[in-house]
Amino acid sequence: MGLSPRSLFFFLFILFIDSVTCSSCPIDFSYVQTFPWDSSPCQDPTDKSCCQTLLSLFGIGLAQYLKQTSMFYFPNETSSSSCLSDFQTKLQSLSFPRSLVSECLGNSTEFVVNPSFCAGIATTQDWIKKVGPTSLLDSSCNGDMTGLTRCGLCVEAGFRVSAQLASLDKNSTKCFYYAVFYAAGIVNEFGPEDPRTAVCILGLTLDSSATNKSKNLSKDSLYKWVFGSLGALVGVLMTTGLIIVYKKWHKKNQQKELHEEYVTGVKARVLPNTGAKWFSLAELEQATSGFPQRNMIGQGGYGVVFKGILSDGTVVAVKQILDIDSKGDEEFVNEVGIISNIRHRNLLSLNK
Repeated sequence: MGLSPRSLFFFLFILFIDSVTCSSCPIDFSYVQTFPWDSSPCQDPTDKSCCQTLLSLFGIGLAQYLKQTSMFYFPNETSSSSCLSDFQTKLQSLSFPRSLVSECLGNSTEFVVNPSFCAGIATTQDWIKKVGPTSLLDSSCNGDMTGLTRCGLCVEAGFRVSAQLASLDKNSTKCFYYAVFYAAGIVNEFGPEDPRTAVCILGLTLDSSATNKSKNLSKDSLYKWVFGSLGALVGVLMTTGLIIVYKKWHKKNQQKELHEEYVTGVKARVLPNTGAKWFSLAELEQATSGFPQRNMIGQGGYGVVFKGILSDGTVVAVKQILDIDSKGDEEFVNEVGIISNIRHRNLLSLNK
């Protein structure tokens, strides 16, 4: 028995609607099954780093979406929900539980364009209006991100640009993620699906076998880079040390009277909003043994990071800012707020 023309019409219409619904996600998540990401955190129910891993993995797709459409997030909840469902399906094909996506990424509204997200930015055109045609990301996040120095400069650039954006609107959220997606999807020439970009900018950990293979392939070039940079690094460290000594002396003589007033003002703005713990300069000097070069563990364009041990035995990283201008206080407050609300493998959390 055949279908009447009217029944056939409705049947085809339903198929069409179903097809549109199933294909409403603009991101191809097939990379989830082929990219050499380290899935071990999500195989251990007690490993809290699984959610950070999935956020970074989903971020590859968002950065690629930004590159293709100039949009940071999805235009509506239907697209967002469909993409989360597709992402979940790809994870299930790798034998991960269905609940991981909802537990780690939240609901679909988290990825829909919202005026409260980062000073109202929705597209790359909005970004350029707020940040300008070029920024620190363009000079720090392009090319091969292999190596702690290159990666550190890029992450710090993202941190400073996100603080700049946050200062435009005190209620802004997600500015650091905007900077990450822009750096990976727009700035970096290799794109977000390149392991070098994903590891540094998106904070994704690679599978150990892929990491070992990459190390073997780049061993010779790494040796050349290390020995070639050693002389320059020693000179930079010595110069940095002299600059630190001079600035510490200069600050103690010029800003001693203003210090207490500054501390009181910043405490009033930072602590109620973040719950962060305030340490005095004397405590930090004691923890780092006076900021000696032997305790220096990292360096960026605007500061030096030292390893320290608090009186209770907690190991911490202490950043000493070198570039302090007229906007230094405002940027510091913004940066503290950002660190308190983001998750990224290449950034330490605040001590609370």
